[in-house]
Amino acid sequence: MFGRTNTELHAVSVEMTDSDAVEGLRLADRADVSKLPSMERRFTFGVEVARCYDLRRDDAAVLVHLLELEEFEPEAVERSPLARMVTAFLVVRARPTQRRQAVGLAERLHLL
Repeated sequence: MFGRTNTELHAVSVEMTDSDAVEGLRLADRADVSKLPSMERRFTFGVEVARCYDLRRDDAAVLVHLLELEEFEPEAVERSPLARMVTAFLVVRARPTQRRQAVGLAERLHLL
């Protein structure tokens, strides 16, 4: 249950919760989630990575991750408080080049 990958994913979660985006992203780069059997765990990891980018205000990376998650599991994105929060932050500060996609995502999540 708590093999290397799950341990790495929990470490990313801890760093995200502590607002240490740099360390969270460094750890995320080492984690290989492609073979995880749990779609929910892969989704949670993706949202936490998006939040780490959000903490760094790297809006392009946030948008890429959220849109990938939406393609992968649209219902999960809509139900995820963290994904909804990150999307709301993104809409507020999105640059004009990213605003259309950010607003579109927020509308699909019924945030606007």
